[in-house]
Amino acid sequence: MAVIELGYVGSGGDELPEQPLRPAQWGRRHLRRLTAALLAALCLVTTTASDHLPAPRGLRAQWDTLFFQGDMFAVARDTVVVLSGGATQRLTGYDLARGTQRWSRELAHPVPYLIATPGSTVVLLPSEEHSVTAPDGGFTQSFFTQTEAVDAITGARLWRAPGDVAAASLAYLPAGGDQVLLADHADGSAEVSRVRLVGTRDGRELWRRDTPGAQQVTTIGSDPQRPDRVATVTNAGQVRLLRLSDGAELGGGTIAERPSGSPGDRYVNLEWHGQQLTVLQATNTGVTVTGYGGQPLAQRWHVDQPDAGYAYGCGPVWCMSTGDALVARDWDTGLERWRAPFSNATRPIGDDMLELENIDGARYTILDAATGRRIARLDDQPVADASGTQMLTTRPAVTVGGRTTVGRVDLRTGETFILGTMDGVSDYGCVAVPDLLVCHTTHDRLTVTAVG
Repeated sequence: MAVIELGYVGSGGDELPEQPLRPAQWGRRHLRRLTAALLAALCLVTTTASDHLPAPRGLRAQWDTLFFQGDMFAVARDTVVVLSGGATQRLTGYDLARGTQRWSRELAHPVPYLIATPGSTVVLLPSEEHSVTAPDGGFTQSFFTQTEAVDAITGARLWRAPGDVAAASLAYLPAGGDQVLLADHADGSAEVSRVRLVGTRDGRELWRRDTPGAQQVTTIGSDPQRPDRVATVTNAGQVRLLRLSDGAELGGGTIAERPSGSPGDRYVNLEWHGQQLTVLQATNTGVTVTGYGGQPLAQRWHVDQPDAGYAYGCGPVWCMSTGDALVARDWDTGLERWRAPFSNATRPIGDDMLELENIDGARYTILDAATGRRIARLDDQPVADASGTQMLTTRPAVTVGGRTTVGRVDLRTGETFILGTMDGVSDYGCVAVPDLLVCHTTHDRLTVTAVG
């Protein structure tokens, strides 16, 4: 899954990998190619000119501002939007390149985090949290009933409307941030009673559909960054597919993996590849993954792994984590493509690579997701990059208040070039945007550094 900037997200070693869900620290279930001829020409030029990419030039500090633990930020086009905590929350916009404060205002309603993508000029703010306890009293599901849109350039409120942003991936802001899908919850229930597509800048409703009994709503598509349909599923396993652009019915059917029982004991994810719906479900008794196709949906293949902990999309393959291995399987058939020794965590890098932890003695290993081929072994921390076009690393400071070393990885050769050092980075880490590194440091500063 491509990573979307949702502010700072915690990194617990045992939590599920990033999926189309709310940030893990909140525990909610709520993250362009050239033509083939041009790409071939560019590859020919780069491979004949040199065996290595040009040596990077280094780091150049751009600006910094106060930023305390608990604060959050999001990058929206050429603006850094900071959410500051305290008795009253404050939202502030800074020019990304220069650090000039563009605007600042207090929020009338408490919000838990920011939703934005680097390609959009709109920041979404969920608010008015509601919680519903399961009948057995052992699990509480939370959702939000209001969403506010703010112009990242001016700070002006664009609109505020009922509804909860329906999927936490780039599906929040498909097609460059033009629309957003909102889910309305039935009174006193976590069920989604209706979905609506609205304009991101004006809040104008484009279409609405009633979804009685829906326990889960997500946006899906062959390109996860540009979903083209909406999927809803009920406790009885009834799946309904809608076209994202206009809400038209695209069919559906009944799936075997019915999301029944306590939500706290299961994890269900829907993925769309080609003309197939893949249902991945993890429970306390193992993992089942099933591919469905046709109309109505009919089962094509099924994988049942009692010793697996979870399954999730890994770009060109889907991944299953067992007790001793990470197994990559084919979307169309469910057959195994490759496996790697057990890894504590997996994260997508762009469209075609995966980052795995603790394989063959390396702290991190970058793999080709389609083949499992090792691309690079890293001892330093990879930096989240929303564009997937570069691989930067940080080496934590040895001493408290010390400097952090920054490197760039040549993903063709696996070599790491050291760019320089910067103020010590906190446990929250950094986010990379083209040519810039945005970090929270141990000295309570948000820093923006140019990467040569």
